[in-house]
This record gives sequence, structure tokens and C-alpha cells, in this order.
Amino acid sequence: MGCLWILAATAWGHGPTPQKSDSEITIQAPLAQVWEKLKSPSELCAWHPLVKRCELSGSVRTLELASGERFSEEVLEVDEQNHIVYVRQGQPNVLALPISSYSYRLEAQDNGDGSVTVRWKARYYRGDTGNFPPPGLSDEAAVQAMDNWIKTGLKELKAACEKTGS
Repeated sequence: MGCLWILAATAWGHGPTPQKSDSEITIQAPLAQVWEKLKSPSELCAWHPLVKRCELSGSVRTLELASGERFSEEVLEVDEQNHIVYVRQGQPNVLALPISSYSYRLEAQDNGDGSVTVRWKARYYRGDTGNFPPPGLSDEAAVQAMDNWIKTGLKELKAACEKTGS
């Protein structure tokens, strides 16, 4: 009986599980053009349709969504040689994204045929890190929000790069 109690107590004490969202898209554009849009912290506002406005302060960008909700991200590193941008969440806002903490990387890879594959890999935790999160701050809500954030962004990045060739 004592073993069952220990197992039950362990299960009740479990916190949030790390989540991940990984997506990629192929863009028919030169690497240099795609990389220009990825590497600049302010460019996200130009191609991500969910972002209404960006404010920059050093390596921190504050994003305002169409809903008016704001949150910040810190651009940790821009790896020019490997075409990778590393970002982590700054000031969270679970009303903007139901996520308490995240980091992601955006990577552009030249395919050698005039196209580029962009990979967006994110790791994060749900908005409420307690044992019994409300539905809007659950693992499912976090995954849905991050998947939407990434896929919407990649789709519009592709459109922005392919539209005018600029």
C-alpha cells in the first residue's frame, strides 16, 4: 500500500512537460534574400502577419499583435556562417501566446537549386506551469498556438520572398 501512495504522490507532483514544434518550408528564392529577412530582428514585423508592430532595444524586440497584446523576445545569436538565428522569450504574456517560456531557432539552408529550406524549431512550456492548468493554458493550447505562430510565419515568409524576388 505504501508503494502505491508514493507512486500516486509522484504522479500528482509532476510539472509541465517540455513541448516542441518543428516546421520547415521550401522557398524559391536565393539564400541571401531569405537570410536578410531572417537575420534582422526588425524584419519579423515585415513578414509575420500576426505581428502588428515591433520595438527594438538592443537585442530585445517587443512584438505587438493585431489583438493589441504584447510580449518580448531576445535575439541571442545571429550565426552568419550557418544562417541560424537563436531566439528566446523575454517578457511573457499568456494572453498573446499561452506559453510561459520558449526558445527557438530559425535556420536557412541553401538547397543548391535556387531554393532555400527554412526550418523553425521551437521548445516551450505551457502558459500555466502548475499541475492543473486551465484549458486555455494547457499543453494542447500551447502546442496549437506555437504551431499556428510558426506555420503562419513560414507561409508568409515564403510569400514575401517569392512575391517580388526582393
